[in-house]
Amino acid sequence: MRVTVIGSGVMGPGIAQTWLTGGHEVALTDTREEALRHGVESIRESLGAMHEKGILEKGPDEFLQLLSTTTSLDRAVEGTSLVVEAVPERPDIKQAVYSDLDRLCPEGTVIVSNTSALPLMDMFPDFRPDRFFICHYFNPPEIIPLVELVKGVRTDPEVVDWLSVQLEGCGKKPVLLKGYKVGFLINRLQVAVLREALYLVQCGIVDPQDIEAAATACIGFRAAWQGFFEHMDYTGLDTVALGCSVILPDLCNDTGVPEIITQKVMEGNLGVKSGRGFFSYGGGEGERLSKRRRDLLLNQLKNWRAEMLSPREG
Repeated sequence: MRVTVIGSGVMGPGIAQTWLTGGHEVALTDTREEALRHGVESIRESLGAMHEKGILEKGPDEFLQLLSTTTSLDRAVEGTSLVVEAVPERPDIKQAVYSDLDRLCPEGTVIVSNTSALPLMDMFPDFRPDRFFICHYFNPPEIIPLVELVKGVRTDPEVVDWLSVQLEGCGKKPVLLKGYKVGFLINRLQVAVLREALYLVQCGIVDPQDIEAAATACIGFRAAWQGFFEHMDYTGLDTVALGCSVILPDLCNDTGVPEIITQKVMEGNLGVKSGRGFFSYGGGEGERLSKRRRDLLLNQLKNWRAEMLSPREG
């Protein structure tokens, strides 16, 4: 199958890589040659790291034979079965891209967007309504297995099923949202937890480093292999009900941006990109931690594929 990925920015190269490793021919397109060159370099580096870890049996060159790049959208979509749009989150840019795709692509082409927020099926209701929907990857997309599929009212369910099968063939785990909700699934869950974490830090109950320990040494440690609902079953739903009755009334329910975040943004302390956020990343620390993050995520991916993709008994 031929897949076209539009946009060689933060997400596009990683998305292209997932289809390459699934054995598909991929055309990566962008308006800038420099972005395409950088995208190919990042794909080569990532493929090499996965090969070294034993996640991929083949080396980078064997996968890169399936990749082509072009600044011409016309050439990029020739003979393609699937288009993944990963351009900036600006409606005007997306509208221009969709207008071109509507002109260039046959009726049977499936077109999806990697948007993380926009209600595109409502914004562009007449654009390929049965074959256009959301396919949201997570950064880094070549590593994180989950992909959110968000269908519209008029989306053909058989097309969504088809894409799910194709994603699974690339080692991904698709989850389906049957309608649009702001933030989709993962960001809603994450923000709900972050609100409480920020509230507890702001109240002086706990320091950020102890929240980190709680996330990695308990919540994340367990959640890597057991989801929320299975965990509730193991805990006992009567115990869960008791906990909800006691804790839920006391949880933070603010709807504004937490003051602790607003203050740091005003100070220019934006995190790794500025060298300081809740923690300091100066003196090359940000780069070191980024490499460590990728290494740990690759280890996790190797374990996840071995355990979670194997058939479950019962």
